[in-house]
Amino acid sequence: MLSGGTIGVMKWLELGPFAPPPAVEGEPAPKPRSEQPPRFVDADPINVAVIEGNRPRTVLQISVKLEVANEDDASFVQRRMVRFTDAALRDLHDFLPRLLREVDRIEVSLLKDRLQLTADKIFGKGKVKQVLIQSVHDTSGKT
Repeated sequence: MLSGGTIGVMKWLELGPFAPPPAVEGEPAPKPRSEQPPRFVDADPINVAVIEGNRPRTVLQISVKLEVANEDDASFVQRRMVRFTDAALRDLHDFLPRLLREVDRIEVSLLKDRLQLTADKIFGKGKVKQVLIQSVHDTSGKT
C-alpha cells in the first residue's frame, strides 16, 4: 500500500518518471485545456414569486451566469437561453415553496445544484460546465 501511495503522490506532483517533458527552446509550450480561459454566458435574471397559502411570502431575484467550455458551446447555450430561463422559473416556482416549508433560509449551493440540473435538461449534460449564481436578492430579507 505504501508503494501505491508513493506512486500516486509522484503522479500528482509530476515528479520522477511522471514529470512533463522539458520544453524545447524557441517553441512555446502547448497550453493545457484546463488553462484555457473559461467562457461565460449571461442569463436573464430569474424572478420567482414564492406563494404560501393565499399570500406572497417573498420574491427572489436570481442573477446567473453559465460557464461553458468553448465558443461553440457558448453560441449553442445563447440560442437556447430563453428555454433555460423558462424551465428554471417553472422549476423554482414549484421547488422553493416546498423547500421554504421545511427551512427558513435557502442555501445558495442548493439553488446552484437545482439550476445545474435544469441546465443539463435543457442543453444536454456537459454543455454547461457550471452554473454560477452572482446574486440572490430576497424581498423578505430572510434568504
